[in-house]
Amino acid sequence: MEAETEVVRAAINLVRFALACNASGKAIKREEIRGPVLDGLATRSFRRVFDLANEFLREDFGLQMVPLPHHEKKLAATEAKDTQASKAVTRWVLQSSLPDEARERLELVQAKDDQAVLGFAAMVLSLVFVNNMSISNEQLVLYVRKLGPPLCVLPAAESRDMESVGYTTDAQMESAAQAAIAFLVRQGYLDKVSSLGASGRQGIGETQSTQQVAEADADPGQEYTWGPQAKVKFKPLDMARFIATVSGQECTSEFIKTIGRACGQDIATAEAA
Repeated sequence: MEAETEVVRAAINLVRFALACNASGKAIKREEIRGPVLDGLATRSFRRVFDLANEFLREDFGLQMVPLPHHEKKLAATEAKDTQASKAVTRWVLQSSLPDEARERLELVQAKDDQAVLGFAAMVLSLVFVNNMSISNEQLVLYVRKLGPPLCVLPAAESRDMESVGYTTDAQMESAAQAAIAFLVRQGYLDKVSSLGASGRQGIGETQSTQQVAEADADPGQEYTWGPQAKVKFKPLDMARFIATVSGQECTSEFIKTIGRACGQDIATAEAA
């Protein structure tokens, strides 16, 4: 009986820890659970504590801990799949356990900065999404410069400068774009990966001169793809709907097929699975 009480207590600790990690935008890490959360319980009790904590989260908060995918190291699809399968789960993130129709009816209140970060991340990820899930550094810098990153994703000093004088020089725009991309990488929305060779792709409206953006810092063999947080927070079909909304189009089955071809996925089949 006492052992069962200890498991319940540890599960409640894990719920609190998971909510704290979620509030601070951090992953829930296995090694951090083992210490203060389990608090002396045997390692073999981990699964019982974890499952019970997830039960509490679903019942009381409409949330659940789901595995956070590993960071990708290269763009070779088959090798990436093999690597994912060979690694044990060591990180989780909170995700809504409510059905889609219930979530759509909810009016969630978010802080202004949180809304700005999520909106900016969604825009950047949509660009990666329609570029066959990977985009070169120079292309991404160009797109982020055009978008104009929100101040909340920039370092404090740079944010203050931008707020007072705006984006006045090419160097400032370049620096802001690079800082915004680095922020998305730190937050797990983007992964910087080594391609199998320079992509050589040119964005719509991109010219010889614009391709030189960030030339000093950019490695032609470096590209960006979706990071672990992006894979958890944005389903392919949700991203297709988002793209339809921002582009002012109707999200028809034909539109979804078109987006699927652009991202290299059968979105409808993936969603059904």
